[in-house]
Order: sequence, then structure tokens, then C-alpha cells
Amino acid sequence: MTARDRILTRIRRAAEGQSPPEPQRLKPSIARTEGAAAVDQFIAKAQAQDTTVTRLSSIDDLPAALADELRKRNLPAAIRTGSDPIFDRDWGTIERSTGPGRIEEPATLTRAELGLAETGALALSSGPDNPVTLNFLGETHFAVIDASTIVGGFEDLWARWRELGLNPRTLNLISGPSRSADIGQTLQLGAHGPVALHIFIVGASEPLP
Repeated sequence: MTARDRILTRIRRAAEGQSPPEPQRLKPSIARTEGAAAVDQFIAKAQAQDTTVTRLSSIDDLPAALADELRKRNLPAAIRTGSDPIFDRDWGTIERSTGPGRIEEPATLTRAELGLAETGALALSSGPDNPVTLNFLGETHFAVIDASTIVGGFEDLWARWRELGLNPRTLNLISGPSRSADIGQTLQLGAHGPVALHIFIVGASEPLP
């Protein structure tokens, strides 16, 4: 039955005093994904958008993993973060500075509140713990996320966001490094922000403090 037929049927039923048929219910287009399946999907979607990923068993493994990534990318052994308590640790050979992002920064590190398996996006909340400028200023953006906070779809993301009671001034959804194809229809990474995004997924059974 076409849309025109459905409309005419409703008009005919109304004219005859009959009750209209029950409206068709839309089925969800994307199945709910949870747990390990959500993490796997998140990784696949993120990698498809030129994001690199490292899985860590513990947040204590972050300094060594970050040092390794900085070496691979020929970046200085330095990182800039906000005041998030999870970054108050021994960074070994890495020099850590804190505060808002700066344009000359080689590398920044932030914590994502949630991950979205449906698109491979990170949900980052603004504030002194993770200044929003760290997401966009600097050559390479590193982000850390707890595997337990990766949800399936957008509906799950907003539900979890409300559960957490978050009310920041800004919420940023970031998928992959900055990119543009405005000039000559040729994709350029780092056009309006970081040239690279690397995500550390912490597979701890308990949420990060």
C-alpha cells in the first residue's frame, strides 16, 4: 500500500465513522550493542575514521603506553592535560604540564566521559578537569576512556549522560582527527585541529575514579 492509498483509506474510514487503523510502529534501525560487543564496534568505527587505538588493562599502564606512542610519532616526551585526578600520577620520562590547550602544543591528553559504539565518537565534557581547548589545540590529541563507559547508540549515550548528572557548559562529540576536503576535494587531516587522534581504552572492570 502506497502513502497515497493509506491517506485515502483513513479519509474513507473517517467519513464512514470507522476507527482509523493502528499506526505502524517504527522499528529501531540499529540493534542495541552492549559490553564487549560495544567496545569492539567502537574500535572498528574509530579506526575507520583514521583513529588509532590502544587497549590497556589498567590506568596504571597509561604513562608507559603514552611514552611509547610519543616515541613512535617522533613527538617530544611532553604532554598537556587538565586537572583530572586520573592524571595525577608518576609520568616517568614524560614532562606533564596542566591548563588550557595551547596552539603550539605537540600533544594533549584528555579523558572522555563516554564512547559511542554506533559512530566511534568520544563524548567529552568541558571544565577545568579537561579543558575543551585540549581537544582542538595541539598537533596530536590523546584521549583515555574506560571500556565500561562505551555505550551502543545515541539513546544510550544521553541516558547514561543523565545518569551521571553531567551538566557542563560544552559537550563535544569527536570522531577521528580534524579533516577537510574543501580544497580540490582532497581529504586533508589536521585542517582545523589535531592531525591525529589516539584513544587509550582502559579495560578495567570498575569505572575509573
